[in-house]
Amino acid sequence: MLKIMLFIDGTWLYSNTPKLAEAYGKVDFQVDFGQLPKVLAEEVSRQMGGIEGHVVRTYLFGSYAANYDLRDEDAVQRRLDFFSLLKEEYHYELETFPVNFKGRRLRRMDRDPRDPFEPKEKCVDIALATAMLYYAAIPYVYDIAIAVIGDQDFKPVLQHVRRLGKRVAIASIQGSCTLDFADPRDESRVKDFDIIWLDHLLHLLELKYERHQLDCQSPTHEGERRVWTTFHPRKGQKFFCDACRAEFAHQKQDAQQEFVNATTETNVVYDSATTSRTALTLSGSVKKKVTDRGFGFVHAEHDGRDYFFHFTDMHPGLDFNELEEGALVEFQVKREPSADKAGAAYDVRKAGTGSASL
Repeated sequence: MLKIMLFIDGTWLYSNTPKLAEAYGKVDFQVDFGQLPKVLAEEVSRQMGGIEGHVVRTYLFGSYAANYDLRDEDAVQRRLDFFSLLKEEYHYELETFPVNFKGRRLRRMDRDPRDPFEPKEKCVDIALATAMLYYAAIPYVYDIAIAVIGDQDFKPVLQHVRRLGKRVAIASIQGSCTLDFADPRDESRVKDFDIIWLDHLLHLLELKYERHQLDCQSPTHEGERRVWTTFHPRKGQKFFCDACRAEFAHQKQDAQQEFVNATTETNVVYDSATTSRTALTLSGSVKKKVTDRGFGFVHAEHDGRDYFFHFTDMHPGLDFNELEEGALVEFQVKREPSADKAGAAYDVRKAGTGSASL
């Protein structure tokens, strides 16, 4: 059985999903990433006359927003939750890179029209090309590479992978694919199969949303807790209804303002315009807890600074109500302090309970 590896330009695929939705006639169309490797492997097998191939690894290369306006935190969190889903549920290998928004909103339409700022993604294309070449150079790792791409920049790596004796298949989207890849004559010598148009496989790739009922786990939820949703929480992940998620955003903004107003006493400001995530893990103690508002502050040991956290920033399995002031905790840094500005924490957990999940 032939070994297949998938290499997905996640940023390109994400940005072109609206074109797939338009082609399919469903504005809410989303790709089922659990089915994507299987569907593409079956298409390659079909083109080889039924010779079976086994997907040994699926790599996705993408980006996430850093230093963004706090009002977009929910959108950023959805992207991070998506990455977690790929890793935990579908066993994808991920390489993700931050995009610095320098305190701005994510969508151009939400920013000042006079602002010429354009977010710049770095490393995604290079990381994909490097991984494809690296594994091609190691004997017996894979026989066929399926590249889910559309940009012309990948042409050299595809050519070199073929020179190393590997076969290459390209899966792309009509209207978002360079002519070098779409050319049936393959004058650039970049592939060994007819191009696989995702547009023709949408009936197999559609993510089916099944409505079901779940209990909202927000301690501030009002009304009947059991609500209808299409969301499927991962193991250990809490479910919050749409109304509560919207309320969380308001709570965080209100907490931010309260923190700003208290600067004369605490000498600390929570700065929403520089929110980002790092891999830094710190220890500290709960300095203050505002139970009725669902947020608090951790005082870090290593720098003596304070970090804001909301109950949605807590590690799965830890109840906000169980965390008392003075409790020893560990957390990951969402945003580092700068000058007289406080940081922000996420994945807050009791000390000694293990490393962060993200």
